Amino acid sequence: MEGKISVIVLAHGDEKELIRCVDRILNQNYKDYELIVVSTYRNLELEEKANNNDLMTLYVRDVDKLEELRAYALNKADGDRVLFVEPNDFLIDEQSITTLNKVYTQKNADLLLNSFMTLKDGNFYFGNGDVQYILEIEFLFYQCQNVEFRKLGGSLIKRSLFDEVVSDDLVKSDQVLLNSLSKKAKNIVFDHQNKYVYDGTNGNKLPELDIAENSELYFSDTYKLVKENRKANYISKIPEKISIALCTDENLVEHIGTLLWSIDVNTSSFVDVYIMYYNLSEKSLDELARLNDIFATVKVHTIRISDKQQEKLNKISLATDLPITSCYRFILADLLLNRDRIIYFDIDTLVLGDLTELWKIDLEGNFIGVARDAISYEDMDVNQKFVFEKEVYFNSGVLLIDLNLFRKYEIGNKLVKFAIDTTKYCKYGDQDVLNYYFMGALKILDFMWNCGKSLIDRNENRIKVIHFYGPEKPWYNNGTYSFYVRENIINMEHIYKLYQYRFLQKSKNVEDNKVTIVVKLDTFKYSKTLESALLQSYRNIEVKVIDVSQDDRVKAKVRKLQLYYPNLNYYEVTLNDNFSRVMNFIIKSSGEHVFFVETPYILLSKTIDDLMKITLENQADITVVEDRIYNLSEFVYYFVEKDNQLEDISRQSKLNSLNGCLIKKELFDKVGTIDFNDDSSITAILEKADKVMVKHSDYLIKVVE
Repeated sequence: MEGKISVIVLAHGDEKELIRCVDRILNQNYKDYELIVVSTYRNLELEEKANNNDLMTLYVRDVDKLEELRAYALNKADGDRVLFVEPNDFLIDEQSITTLNKVYTQKNADLLLNSFMTLKDGNFYFGNGDVQYILEIEFLFYQCQNVEFRKLGGSLIKRSLFDEVVSDDLVKSDQVLLNSLSKKAKNIVFDHQNKYVYDGTNGNKLPELDIAENSELYFSDTYKLVKENRKANYISKIPEKISIALCTDENLVEHIGTLLWSIDVNTSSFVDVYIMYYNLSEKSLDELARLNDIFATVKVHTIRISDKQQEKLNKISLATDLPITSCYRFILADLLLNRDRIIYFDIDTLVLGDLTELWKIDLEGNFIGVARDAISYEDMDVNQKFVFEKEVYFNSGVLLIDLNLFRKYEIGNKLVKFAIDTTKYCKYGDQDVLNYYFMGALKILDFMWNCGKSLIDRNENRIKVIHFYGPEKPWYNNGTYSFYVRENIINMEHIYKLYQYRFLQKSKNVEDNKVTIVVKLDTFKYSKTLESALLQSYRNIEVKVIDVSQDDRVKAKVRKLQLYYPNLNYYEVTLNDNFSRVMNFIIKSSGEHVFFVETPYILLSKTIDDLMKITLENQADITVVEDRIYNLSEFVYYFVEKDNQLEDISRQSKLNSLNGCLIKKELFDKVGTIDFNDDSSITAILEKADKVMVKHSDYLIKVVE
């Protein structure tokens, strides 16, 4: 559809290519258009062109801001659509306006943005792409990623849209005005026909993303709502009893008890804990119900997500591997209608301080209270950098939430819709969703309330909540690097294990088969072998360390670890002692199964767990594991290809070493006293075994330099 187009050029006095820009516009073959040039200074050549061409009108205005010229030009525009061309840029050919208008008409656009062709060093640079429809909710993401969304140049816009935006926005930056227009537009289109040329010479620079606090570039209007709350002197309700929310699935239930135990023993107030779930087994639900028999100040409630709510949340296609349960926190206000506020915790957290202090923090009209994330700037994508530079990028594992404000403004439904529409821009899934949506609507808390692993260094004494985010957990840590380089992280995992041990002792929720891990330490350098044994995911273990190092540092380390592990026993073997005598004594008082490991090996955290499953499922007497090598100086693994298969090697092999062997204790009872310095004596154990299995997988890591 043909329609009159007002082409607007705004000149501020230093444009070197203004005449070229005007000539290219006047040379267009489009039938119905006008050229409006508004300048802050007189130009005789321009005046002559305007006097000799009915298409062109020149206005000279004495103003300080270019944006004021824009408002004036729009007031003079007669067209039903407006095309902006910056004075140092130009249209590529005489068909440019016709081509742009054709796309505008065919796509029923009211806001058409165009990819730039760039002129630099005498060469034209351009890309290709299909015509794209842009959702209003996506517009700021495009502004972060595409310079074409930051300047009016090249934009063909329905004239009446400018009448719909707030008048103040007409004299604000291009980025803010475009963002405001996007909220009024019904059809936003991004075209890639490269009809608009940005001239990168003569110091002409593309605009950087506007991150100023007053730029009003936000992904949602929550920042405006906070201003309204403060203007109305809103005061949030803070009940005496603390309310906490957890979101879980079947995989996380077994770890909830440790977190709740840490809350129970460290918090001086009574606590209601609401556990959100959709599909849990009867066993898991019974386990959660039994928690109320354990804690003194914590009361557990389970709340099932409805089928309708789950169906809606399933529309959020997370770009990460995070389960949809992490999005239950979006609708907590709708699930807990009688609660005023809530503290949300990821289940991979541990509380080390009194939550009463956190609970009583005034959110000052904000929707949430959060702590900064420790992500490095280099690891951020462009959207995360925008959030970080404008305000803060936070970690969503601990949230203090005003549920009343969520309900007042119906944030739950809006947040879910936002997540559905924007997930493809969210590198870190639900955490990015929350960061983007609540820009300018949050209170920054001290990092001690959500201390990530990378912030542990030099801050151990201040931490109130430790957050084990990332793939490595206290119940699943296979990072050899961490054992030798990030000692503070391992120290925090030891603290977690102490809380886990205390909880398991109280709940009596441990596996039936106890495993005794016998650790032989002959050097302090590789004493991490012991720590890897202590950090096993299998719950019913005891660790007995035999120190043959003659090094007081080993003894000191074991004594320190015993503060966290009541199930750790120490045996020192001096030069005058009999190693075999000590070994026989340990085995005599061991659990149903015994596992042996020595320096310089490290166990994967799932080693004992997996080996016990193999042993019980196959009724094996001995289960043997294989190893791989880790070079500590180079931080690399040396792999030998393995098929991860299980093999029955009964009657086929000899045991030259007990290292990496899980053995039924009853075999030792049958053999009697063993000389552990004699290979033939060790082989006698094998002869008593009816079934020996080997797992062709890397459950042991041999550390070398």
